[in-house]
Amino acid sequence: MDQEQLVMPGDKIGVEEEYIAADNTFVDDDGTIRSAIIGKAVISEGRISVVNERRDVRKFKRGMFVVGTVTDDVKSVMFVKIDNVSVDGKEYIAIKDGKIVAQTRRPPGRFDRGGGREGHGERGPPPAKAEKQAGVGDVILAKILYEDPEIFTLTLNDNEAGVIYSDCGLCGNEMRADGTAALVCDNCKNRVNRKVSPLYDNPEGIKRLFVQA
Repeated sequence: MDQEQLVMPGDKIGVEEEYIAADNTFVDDDGTIRSAIIGKAVISEGRISVVNERRDVRKFKRGMFVVGTVTDDVKSVMFVKIDNVSVDGKEYIAIKDGKIVAQTRRPPGRFDRGGGREGHGERGPPPAKAEKQAGVGDVILAKILYEDPEIFTLTLNDNEAGVIYSDCGLCGNEMRADGTAALVCDNCKNRVNRKVSPLYDNPEGIKRLFVQA
């Protein structure tokens, strides 16, 4: 494992077949060595331990922004792998991942009280369509709406939120924000509609959001 990586209590840092568990670690019944504290894993002479570093470690909470990658899109829910963020001596730790429930929209038109659309008789309104604010593989800036025990519920419905980096799904080239609600590939001319953040490809602007948190 990367010895520079910050580990949290319970994180797997090795196995007994490879290392001897040392300071600030514990061993599961199956031989998995885990960290007992927040710190940095250190390997020396076949022993693995965790060093407690004096760092300003914080957890993400409701109302904060997070950066993550969309890993899956299942029906109306997108799942997001949230990144740890280090800025100005503060380390924000993502101890769980996130989900975004897709918004729905209906075609324009007036609906009568009985649920039928004018001009459609008894058929009722056309089915709602889910907006694809982001796609699998997109890096996004999202805000935490709710914090459940196992997952964050996120939203992209914020002025700064949206896709902040994306690769073309056709050729793999980096996509460019064109100033509208779209991303364009200059290589193959592929164009996709997205909820594009005004901070697209602007790491310094994103950093300021965390400085202000």
